[in-house]
Amino acid sequence: MFIQTDEITLMERMSKDDRKAFETVYNRYFVQVYHLSMKFVADREAAEDITLETFVKLWDRRSAMESDSKIGPYLCTIARNACLNYLRDRQRMTARHQELALLESNNQLSFEAFADPESEIYRRLYLEIEQLPGKSAAVIKFSLQGMKNEEIARQLNINEKTVRNLKTAAIKQLRLTLLKVDFMLLLVLLSR
Repeated sequence: MFIQTDEITLMERMSKDDRKAFETVYNRYFVQVYHLSMKFVADREAAEDITLETFVKLWDRRSAMESDSKIGPYLCTIARNACLNYLRDRQRMTARHQELALLESNNQLSFEAFADPESEIYRRLYLEIEQLPGKSAAVIKFSLQGMKNEEIARQLNINEKTVRNLKTAAIKQLRLTLLKVDFMLLLVLLSR
C-alpha cells in the first residue's frame, strides 16, 4: 500500500518534535476530525473538545507512531474512541441525574434513606468515618445521630468551635474519599 511521501515526512518531522509539521497536520485534518466527532456526539462544544483532545493525543504519541502510519485514519480512531468515551460518560451522568431526580421527587434524599445498617452504603460510610483522624470520627458519628454541635462539644469536652472545625474538615475529607467510592454516598454527605 502506497503512503504519500508527504505524510511520511510529516510523521518523521513530528517524531523529532517539529511543531510546524504538527501544525500542518492540524490544519489538514482538523475539519475532518471535527465532523466525525459531531456525527458521533451531536454537540458542538463536545465535538470541539474531542477534536482538540485528539490532536493533543497525536502530539503526545508522536514518538511512538510508525512513520508509515496513515495520519488520517489514526486521528479518526483516536477521535472515535474519545467520542465513545464521551457518550458512555454522558449516559452514566444522565442515569445519575435521573436517579437523583427520582430520589428528590420521592423526598428520599436524606440520610435515613441510606441508614439501614445492613446496606453496603451504610457500611462503607462507617468504614470511612473510622479512618478519620483524632476526634473527627466521634464528631461525625455524634452528628449523624442528630446531636447538635453544642451537645457534641459537651460530650467530647472540647470547644464548640473546635467541633465545627473538625466537622467541616471531616466532611471535606469524606467527600473527597467517597467521591471515588460511591456517588450515592456523596449525595448523602451533600444533603447534610
